[in-house]
Amino acid sequence: MSNPGDPQRSQHDRGYYGAGWSQPAPPAGAPQQPGGAYGGPQQYGGPQQSGVPYGAPQGGPYRGPQYGGSAPAPRPPRTPADPRRAFAPGASVRNTAGALIAVVSIVLVEFVSGLVGLLGASFVVHPFASYGAGGSLVGGFVSGVFATPFPFYAGAFLALAFLTPVDRRSPLPTVLLRAVLAGAAGTIALALVGVFTGTFSAVRSGGAQLLIDVVTRPLQSGVPFTLMLIATSTAAWLWLGRPRGGRRAPGAPGTPGTVRPADAVPPATVQPSSQQGQAGAQGAQVPPYAPPQPPSNPWGGPAPR
Repeated sequence: MSNPGDPQRSQHDRGYYGAGWSQPAPPAGAPQQPGGAYGGPQQYGGPQQSGVPYGAPQGGPYRGPQYGGSAPAPRPPRTPADPRRAFAPGASVRNTAGALIAVVSIVLVEFVSGLVGLLGASFVVHPFASYGAGGSLVGGFVSGVFATPFPFYAGAFLALAFLTPVDRRSPLPTVLLRAVLAGAAGTIALALVGVFTGTFSAVRSGGAQLLIDVVTRPLQSGVPFTLMLIATSTAAWLWLGRPRGGRRAPGAPGTPGTVRPADAVPPATVQPSSQQGQAGAQGAQVPPYAPPQPPSNPWGGPAPR
């Protein structure tokens, strides 16, 4: 029988490095690997030492992956634009929505107006018949509603979306001024397109055609479109949610001091004297709680001999 404190016996019973009974101890004189009975990463050829995670560089502690460069500096907070200024550069979903409401409303008004004129003229002239310079009613409708004023639509939309937005925080006079500036941007877009169209027309009709396409026709279309843009921008401002009224007058409903605060504790319905008497009677009838005491000799007396 071996000595319980013999290190050889304990090593034989528990296996090599505590790995289990299925692995025998190495022969005497064999070098021991620091990875344990299973060999750790050394058994599979891993370049790892004892106490160092797999894949870490030897000769120092494991510090995780290192990335070059320094962390980017945080961006400074963007200052919000003044809602009372005429120009407020910037792009946002709300600004785009306001621009779409204002410009699409003008397109709808022009579409309904041109459709009424097309239906009225179709009673006299066939809608697809050519007349005058070779155009038709449908061609004139498409050109007058969509093609010709398209530069104004594009210029006004870009101005309202990026330069003069219909901001719900802005007062109404500022919104109207921004609508006028957007209408001026659309009129300038019409004049820029008239430079190209008037140049080709001036070759055949003279220089007066260039003046008409650059000045007269842009103003003829831009002025009514700007007036409609003022109305549609006001509608978009109301739709997006205009700012509420100013400060309320003292004593107005909803101001502090006009509503009586609710009582936190309801009034007592039972007199204090009767409550104390009932509590004393209950205390006299119910004995105080006492925990059970363990028996002095739970195992009984000594056995007889």
